[in-house]
Amino acid sequence: MKAAEVYALLKSDLGPWFRGAGFQRAEGFLSWCRSRGDAYTVVWLQVSRDGWDAYAGSKFVVTFQRSLEPVPGAMQSRNARLADLLQHDAREELRALQNAVITGLVHPPDSHPTLHVSERVTQWYRKKFVPDAEPYSDRDDVWLRYATPDHVRAWSRFLLAHLPACVTTIESGA
Repeated sequence: MKAAEVYALLKSDLGPWFRGAGFQRAEGFLSWCRSRGDAYTVVWLQVSRDGWDAYAGSKFVVTFQRSLEPVPGAMQSRNARLADLLQHDAREELRALQNAVITGLVHPPDSHPTLHVSERVTQWYRKKFVPDAEPYSDRDDVWLRYATPDHVRAWSRFLLAHLPACVTTIESGA
């Protein structure tokens, strides 16, 4: 899936929630912002620069920010990634969905070029097909894996269930 396809699905799925919660589109990435108190709340999604792999798929990350400017990555901002803002049970739900994506990936054939660069590259690449065994902590930088539009839609459903609490947490300064 090209990044543009992923962004289009996420925008279609998440945009109505953001609009209903008083957010408007921000500049850069797929992002939304709203003014709250003396600062802006900015939420943005970024597809990995690693690109697309026909077997391992790709990933995206969700970042929440409080800043004086309505711009993703603004100077003098407080940022949190998704796992930072989720409670333990929600992080376990996140890990279960992540592992469902990973276990559903089609493994590459032994002739795949990436498996023949070096032993280190082979180990790195094969690790993309191994489920996450350990629970995520609030310090883990979790990127949401996908290989199909159904995976992206599943992440949208997960995000829609957790966006209200995450936004409340980042806006409360907790």
